[in-house]
Amino acid sequence: MKWLNRSVGRALRGTFGLLVALVLLSGAVATIESTRQSAALQQLFDHNLPLRLNNLKLRSTMGDATRGLRNYLLYEQPKTTYLEARNTYPPYLEALVRRADRPQERPLIEDLRQKVLDWFDYASQAERVRPGEPQVPQFAEGSRLRYEEILRSSDALEAQLTRRTAELDEQSASNRFWGTVTTIVFAVIAGAIALITAIRAYRVLVPPLAAMGGTLGRLTAGDHAARAPCGEGPTEIRQLGTAINMLADESDRLRAAERERARLAQVAHEAAARIRRTLDAEDVVREAAAALGAKLPADRVFVQLIREGMIGAAEVEWSGGRLVEDVVQLPSVPAREAEEVYHRGVTPTGSTADPPGYIPEASARALRELGDKQFLFVPFGVGDKLLGSILLTRSTSKGLWSTDEMEAVKVVGTDLGRGLEQASLYSRERELVKELRALDSAKTDFMSTVSHELRSPLTSIAGYLEILRDEEAGEINPAQDRMLDAIDRNTTRLRLLIEDLLTLSRIEAGAFRSLKQRTNLCEVVEGAVATMRPTADKAQVGLEVDCADGSIAVDGDPNQLDRAMVNLLSNAVKFTRAGGSVSVRVAVEGDQAVVAVADTGIGIPEEEMPRLSTRFFRASNATELSIPGTGLGLSIVRSIVANHSGAFDLKSEEGRGTTATIRIPVRTSEPAVPGAGAA
Repeated sequence: MKWLNRSVGRALRGTFGLLVALVLLSGAVATIESTRQSAALQQLFDHNLPLRLNNLKLRSTMGDATRGLRNYLLYEQPKTTYLEARNTYPPYLEALVRRADRPQERPLIEDLRQKVLDWFDYASQAERVRPGEPQVPQFAEGSRLRYEEILRSSDALEAQLTRRTAELDEQSASNRFWGTVTTIVFAVIAGAIALITAIRAYRVLVPPLAAMGGTLGRLTAGDHAARAPCGEGPTEIRQLGTAINMLADESDRLRAAERERARLAQVAHEAAARIRRTLDAEDVVREAAAALGAKLPADRVFVQLIREGMIGAAEVEWSGGRLVEDVVQLPSVPAREAEEVYHRGVTPTGSTADPPGYIPEASARALRELGDKQFLFVPFGVGDKLLGSILLTRSTSKGLWSTDEMEAVKVVGTDLGRGLEQASLYSRERELVKELRALDSAKTDFMSTVSHELRSPLTSIAGYLEILRDEEAGEINPAQDRMLDAIDRNTTRLRLLIEDLLTLSRIEAGAFRSLKQRTNLCEVVEGAVATMRPTADKAQVGLEVDCADGSIAVDGDPNQLDRAMVNLLSNAVKFTRAGGSVSVRVAVEGDQAVVAVADTGIGIPEEEMPRLSTRFFRASNATELSIPGTGLGLSIVRSIVANHSGAFDLKSEEGRGTTATIRIPVRTSEPAVPGAGAA
């Protein structure tokens, strides 16, 4: 291994190349052994186990079919079990036939398949026999005998699969043993080669590097005078010693700069924290000036904001260790001059007596009026928008402003710009919230007023409609009767809309209250069903109610609960096509009274379910079918249920139907008083 005694690069390349080769070879050996071992397991899991599972499922299904057929023939029970088995067995049989790829299993599976098919052919003949006929015992016994033949075929297949499973287990164990032996032997050989190579590399590389490490340790411990020896070891190690010495010299210089940079970063951090503590624009400016003046070697700090296109009088001045009340009136300059500096991204600094040439003349004149000082001018803003500037001055004896000091002031300027923008946004937000609240209040008042105003003429229309229907003003012909039907229907729709708007108005105004009393929930539901039954009959929709307990007492407002039930039933009937059905179930689950309204209607698209709580929202399929509605019903139902400390849940599948469920706490102290039912 002469290559180990040459340069570090060659030694490392050779060592790691050998180690990589050994690792790759080890991986190849392990992969080969793993592939051999997994082949038997894969055949077991992909072939034998699925065959055994489907055999057992088919056996169980055929048992259900035989039992169901015999119960039908002998005891005249329903054929439900038999029919379910007839629909269930084909996938299991098909899975067996599809996996029958071994000569030992193929005839057994084919025999089982033929006997199953023969059984169902025989069962089809038995189905045509009526219970009680003389042939019934014969067919019942025949189905049992054929089922026993199926069991024998299934047992034969299971025995074959069990034998094959045992063979695969034995093969897997053998592969595991020899694979382990092979891997261990190869690992020992590879480890020995790697160990020898590592020892040789260690002797060549470690001693010189240890000397370098000692030097680095002394430097790390604080012995900054320590230096590494540069005359020992391979070429790269000698070069490393030289580099360590150069870095040690440079680190002495950088440490001093880093301490100052850390101090300035802390200044910027503290200033940002003080700025974020307030959302008042004036306080934001004062905090920024105070933080800069207290932490930076500045004699004076001015914060100027743009006012009517000019930058002039300082908003805040820090001088003499504090914020001063009598702010120096700096000469005003056009804001566009500061904007040029801001957009160029430069930070003007230097002597006020001789400002840099890129500063506009008007700004240069303003700086000269401050006397002979060292200045730092930092414009700040948000994005491309300039908001103002920070001006710091100090005596020329304190020297030029350093790059780190400039960066610290720029960071504070950035935070100041964000703080002023947030303060402005917060102020505008408060104004907008106030306006929106006023608009919302006006809208609620308008809805309430309009709804109340519409009630009177609507009541008059309904009254005259009733008079016309009673023929008190004379007989009406069929055409007129149809017209009156249209008027009656639309009057009802308008009345319901007005009631929804009034309820919504009370909810938004916080005036929606429930007058709770002991209420029989079954009576409420039955009353709502009775109200909606004429509508359901006219729409040719079945309407059924199930309240097995007869009396379920809750603490509730019967009028509001009736309103909620009518809304749910109205939706269910309205969105169910002719020939469909609506069912209402009332029951007690634990300490909750549960009312479930299920329909077989058009359902709701899944992607629109999250929007059902939005007022005036209607599902797209309802809109496409021109089904009338306001989109307020569910919002009102949710509010009523919430007033009763209950929960409302809605599940729907488009094209299949919808189920709305209300849960209200049960009153358990005493039974409901009859008559406190639906309004």
